Amino acid sequence: MKINPCAVIIRPRVSTVRKKDFFRIAFPILLVGGLLVLCLHFCTVSAGGDSVNVYAADAPGQQLPEKLLPNMVALTAEQLARIPLADGFQWPVGAPNLAFMYDAQGFGEENAKRGGFHSGQDLNGIGGENTDAGESVRAAARGRVVYCGTPSAGWGKVVVLAHRIPGDDTVYQSIYAHLQDVKVAYGDTVCRGQQIGTIGTAEGVYLAHLHFEIVASRVIEAGITAYHPAGTMNRLNPQEFISAHAAPAFPDPMWEVAAKLKLNEAFSSGNP
Repeated sequence: MKINPCAVIIRPRVSTVRKKDFFRIAFPILLVGGLLVLCLHFCTVSAGGDSVNVYAADAPGQQLPEKLLPNMVALTAEQLARIPLADGFQWPVGAPNLAFMYDAQGFGEENAKRGGFHSGQDLNGIGGENTDAGESVRAAARGRVVYCGTPSAGWGKVVVLAHRIPGDDTVYQSIYAHLQDVKVAYGDTVCRGQQIGTIGTAEGVYLAHLHFEIVASRVIEAGITAYHPAGTMNRLNPQEFISAHAAPAFPDPMWEVAAKLKLNEAFSSGNP
């Protein structure tokens, strides 16, 4: 019987080639898979197994809500870049000094019926009841409309403006709730003193008044409960804030510029 020498030589070479091809393909796959597992492990450990809470940079830990609310949306990079610098703050109803208005429920007041602390101020006309319904609500400061809608029945129509202050990296928001009419649109840039809506009743839920808040946050929080058992969280006292950042006596200089550029239709109502 004759033995083919080629068969003896070729068969081991075929087997060796197949083994080399297998390791050449499998090794990178195993390496990448191992790195992914390590990355996931370290990410989980560093996060401590907890979900990220957007309140972390805004309020003391003992005042954080237990759960992240689904209707809270972080401001985008574009929105943050477009927030104008405010030259100061004034009251949004009555005269700039809140003439002919009174504070029906102050900031931080406890409400046993609702089970929490008031996170804003309820501004009412001195006539009481619905005598101030339909009166103008004006922007407390130069800002950008980052929310305009109805987050819930109890809030009614809401407008939220975002503001910046020179020399301060904090993003401030002013919230105007229970409106009857809205005079601005999402994305508008508004001047201090510009009409943004009218005092309402949240479609008959309350007697007419403006629920007004000042918030230090980069998250749109329209619709969050106005009363919280842990306190006022990242809400600021509007009266103290406006006193500390009072607007000059003259109208916002941006009015003249905005009117010439016709930044949005809201300027058709004229100069304050």
